[in-house]
Amino acid sequence: MSSVSLALIFGLKMSAAFALPEIGIGSMYDTLTPDKQSISKRIYNTGTSTAFVRIDLLEVNIDKSGKVKEAPVKEIAGNSLQKDRLIVTPLRMIIPPGGFQAARFMWPGDRSVEKYYRVRFVPVLPKTDDGFGLNNKEVDEYRKKALNAGLNVLSGYGTLVIVLPTKPVFNTQIESSSPAGIKVTNKGTATIVLENIRNCTSSGTGCNSATRLFILPGKTKVVDKQKGRSTLFTLIEGENQKKLRF
Repeated sequence: MSSVSLALIFGLKMSAAFALPEIGIGSMYDTLTPDKQSISKRIYNTGTSTAFVRIDLLEVNIDKSGKVKEAPVKEIAGNSLQKDRLIVTPLRMIIPPGGFQAARFMWPGDRSVEKYYRVRFVPVLPKTDDGFGLNNKEVDEYRKKALNAGLNVLSGYGTLVIVLPTKPVFNTQIESSSPAGIKVTNKGTATIVLENIRNCTSSGTGCNSATRLFILPGKTKVVDKQKGRSTLFTLIEGENQKKLRF
């Protein structure tokens, strides 16, 4: 369930006339808490040319062994509303240089159990009749500038969307006595997050790079301990956060 990586692969040296779009999505995961049916997320373009962004939606299914399968969710034709799936709007974005556009995630259906989706924001070279509303001349002009700048492949960021159940139960158990590591067990009904996991010196300095763990209901993860160093992380249960040190 790691987040989707971003890679911009260039061929030739970019020309001064066309700089590439660069998108940013902020957090790599978003949570629909029980009190919300929708949330919005800003997608930024910090580059100096217009970004044409396609949104791809995948449902994430995790079996009892922990194996993850992702299946594309097809776009719905017309104005029909399918309840038991995540709704993302818009599915196409045109973001000007230095600007942003907001995507909205909505869940109108049943929330008896937790659901998981991955939403990918992929910068693309536009084509005619692909939902961006450009004519042939505009498409040809943009693609020519991009290709002359040496752009070969654009890949996008992905965010994991967790749809919490209506009445989530949080029951996190932590065992820190083992020298092998800190065992964290999720005995609740909703995913918990261990954010900003670090090993630091006793003074709180000299920390290693921070990591993150998602722990699904019924699962256990072990956070490494290092001799002579403290282990720090923030436990996130829905909207509640608790900073811990071991």
